[in-house]
Amino acid sequence: MTICVSVKVSEGLVLAADSTASIQGALQDQKGNQTIGILKTYDNAQKLSHLNDYPIGTLTWGISQIGSRTVASLIKEYEYSLSSLEEENQKIRELRMRGAHVDTNSYQYNVKDISRGLFEHVKKYYEIEFSKIPSEKRPPLGILVSGYSSNNFFPDQWLLDFPTSNDINELRPDVNGKPSFGANWFGLTDAIIRLHWGRDDQIIDLIANHFKVPVDDIKSLVDRFQYPVAFEGMPLQDAIDYTVYLVNVAIGRFRFVVGAPLCGGEIDVSVITPNSFTWVRRKSWKA
Repeated sequence: MTICVSVKVSEGLVLAADSTASIQGALQDQKGNQTIGILKTYDNAQKLSHLNDYPIGTLTWGISQIGSRTVASLIKEYEYSLSSLEEENQKIRELRMRGAHVDTNSYQYNVKDISRGLFEHVKKYYEIEFSKIPSEKRPPLGILVSGYSSNNFFPDQWLLDFPTSNDINELRPDVNGKPSFGANWFGLTDAIIRLHWGRDDQIIDLIANHFKVPVDDIKSLVDRFQYPVAFEGMPLQDAIDYTVYLVNVAIGRFRFVVGAPLCGGEIDVSVITPNSFTWVRRKSWKA
């Protein structure tokens, strides 16, 4: 399982994720009865990825593999299909040096097209693997593609949600032409929701069902307990600290509360600005 956090501020994007992956399957007791449970957990899963040399990254949560392939390997396979940004820019520079008429000084790309390409690539494997399972029972997989399109100062974020959506959906779109700043979290988020929003969504559902009151009405009453965070003026370093803090909140919840440690391992962190993807913290191979 997973905790992923994305924070968008005016100076850039911060992405972070834990490293625990759980493999689920059929467990059999001594009497031959089978139940679905956790077969194995690994603490070195790659949930934060950099796409080629673009200022674009991905976060993944939900299932960690599709058939015999990890989700990280499918993203890496798609990455190999992308033209290198540096190579494309070098081609343009060479053409201009030869006197050729070129309409642009640099290679043009946008996050939306790259996100849709990744969606189609992963969807192909997802549909094949789970084709015999009704769509409402297929395992969930989420991918967030975040980064900067060419010549854009503010980033785009696109959500790939399997099996719920048939297309990509924009996260935090501009409002009245102004960028929307803030944080989003995905995966096992109950500890973060309790901290930031001051509520537990399971309790809200229980109250709504018991008193026959709309869930939205209850949420509007308890929204006053949300911690106010000034994302609009938050410096990028503080955004990094805030992102890591939220990931640690989720990891600590699963470390100390009774139950399997479904979040944990090292935390990978990256910062994306208009022309760069920077690893702030990245686990490495070791022996």
